[in-house]
Amino acid sequence: MRYLKYIFSPIFLVYKLWIGFMFWVSLLLVYPIFFILLSRKKWFGLAFKMKVIWSKVFQLLLFCPVAITYRSKFPPPPYVVVSNHSSYLDTVFMYSVVPDYFLFIGKGELLKWPLFNLFFKKQDIPIHRNSPRKAYEAMQQAYAAIDQGSCIALYPEGTIPDDAPRLKQFKNGAFKMAIDKQIPIVPITFLQNYKILLDPAKLFEPSLPAQVVTIVHSAIPTKGMKEEDVLNLRQQVFSMLDESLPHEYRSNHENR
Repeated sequence: MRYLKYIFSPIFLVYKLWIGFMFWVSLLLVYPIFFILLSRKKWFGLAFKMKVIWSKVFQLLLFCPVAITYRSKFPPPPYVVVSNHSSYLDTVFMYSVVPDYFLFIGKGELLKWPLFNLFFKKQDIPIHRNSPRKAYEAMQQAYAAIDQGSCIALYPEGTIPDDAPRLKQFKNGAFKMAIDKQIPIVPITFLQNYKILLDPAKLFEPSLPAQVVTIVHSAIPTKGMKEEDVLNLRQQVFSMLDESLPHEYRSNHENR
């Protein structure tokens, strides 16, 4: 198996270069549209629709169609979307999965990305994990968006695990947010995104087109839950996502 990896490594490299090329070229082409639409808050809904279009075109360019299994329908907004994080492409693909307007909460480092940082400067919510004050401000921004009817999407792992798709321990933020605002949590599992692109810096690691196989789990209502229920809710969602992964990638430890 190891020898096969070496044999196919040039193919992996070419496909990764293709992903990078199509990502930046496609984003550059639509950047002027995003720049205009994100210049005024009243146009943010149109900017979101443009993200959906960009996501679907990008899938076609990568030969990665999205296939969704619904365990139940999405609830009426607002709600909090949480998913596993196994690929740098999860965020782009999410726009083809969630039907309602949502804001992403992403790491503050995204503000350093050229072009892509426009989204987190104008619309989405960057969170600086090393600054408690800025992290608090980001959460307050998310709470205000929920009050206005927007959904929120984030990765409770906080980063892509080194051994993805195995799950990394979840953080509490998403679950505290849902309980504080008494809105549902919608768990989502991406099953094969790591096969498409796990770590772009590792040029010769496996990277090939694959279906974006996605499971939308049943929404979990939080009405009546209190702050002391955060850990139980976190564990419930962790177990839901973990059990949907192939057996060899399931966690061997409790998420505590």
